[in-house]
Amino acid sequence: MTDGTVIISPELSGGVGDYTRRLLENLPRIADLRLIVPKIGNRPPNSFEQYPVEETDGTARDLREKLPACGGKVLVQYSAYGFDRFGYPRWLIKALLDWKKESRGPLAIMFHEIWTFWPVWNKNYFLQRLHRRSLRKLLRVADAVFTSTSSQAEHLNALSPKSAIEVLPVGSNIRRIQADDGAREPGLAVLFGLQHSRIRTLQRMRTELKSLGAAGKIRKIVTAGSGGSREGDEEELALLLEFELIDSFDQRGPLPEEKISGLLSSCEFAISAQDELSITKSGTFMAAAAHGSNILSCYADASKPEPLSLSTSPNELMDGVSASELLSRGERLRHWQERTSAWPRIADQVAQALKL
Repeated sequence: MTDGTVIISPELSGGVGDYTRRLLENLPRIADLRLIVPKIGNRPPNSFEQYPVEETDGTARDLREKLPACGGKVLVQYSAYGFDRFGYPRWLIKALLDWKKESRGPLAIMFHEIWTFWPVWNKNYFLQRLHRRSLRKLLRVADAVFTSTSSQAEHLNALSPKSAIEVLPVGSNIRRIQADDGAREPGLAVLFGLQHSRIRTLQRMRTELKSLGAAGKIRKIVTAGSGGSREGDEEELALLLEFELIDSFDQRGPLPEEKISGLLSSCEFAISAQDELSITKSGTFMAAAAHGSNILSCYADASKPEPLSLSTSPNELMDGVSASELLSRGERLRHWQERTSAWPRIADQVAQALKL
């Protein structure tokens, strides 16, 4: 064991890996920081060149030996299935409980995912009960607990009512490369994200998007993002063809960050099917919000809390919304994102929790 600060993450790339990278970009330089990740085959190149990365073999003993000594600090990027294929990383929880008992150093946990709610007849039901029982012990010793949605915070509070759970929405996974010039292409809608998410959104909103296309409210759809496959490309293509858009569509696949930023800055709409339970953990939604895009959402509702109250529903758009109102909503959405989930704010909360 050595002194210092440790971040435990289930991955270097992917959603949680990207979250960790953005966090470190906005934290002050931590001279003695190390990252610990589970050992897997064919690990991608280290994208955290400024900090050493150590691998653990997925046992409590091995991880415990890698955690800092007395006076050290630990941040856990918690994703149950990220650390264990059955969704119960008991080795991780045991190592953290042992470390906290011996070192008494600051322990902060960011719950990206908690557990799956299996019905009683499912074989995983009792496993998840054991998982929740172990998490209750961990919550009681943690110095700071964050999660990205209010629903997850409620479940964690139910486990440990005396624990202070703070909702910290995720930040944008795409930086604004340049300031918006205010020029947006009328009728251009962008659907950004992993391909399986894009397809799910197109399926969920296919009737509304077809109507908006026929009415000329949406003239063109551009899809972009990674995770594609030949079968996925064909399914996405078939869905887009259904809409019969005036200016057709583009399937652009993976694009560099500056290209995505350019799309989100120039489109009139960003398409979303994120509901109330998942919206604050969606980096793609936050990216659209950070760029001031007007978000076209099947869950938009003026009576709901922000950000859904700042989005636009397909039915509302069909009835008619002025260009000035759409622009105003996009700006208010951008300010909401800056206020609630800008990376400097996230980093400041984590820095306070770890007493950096």
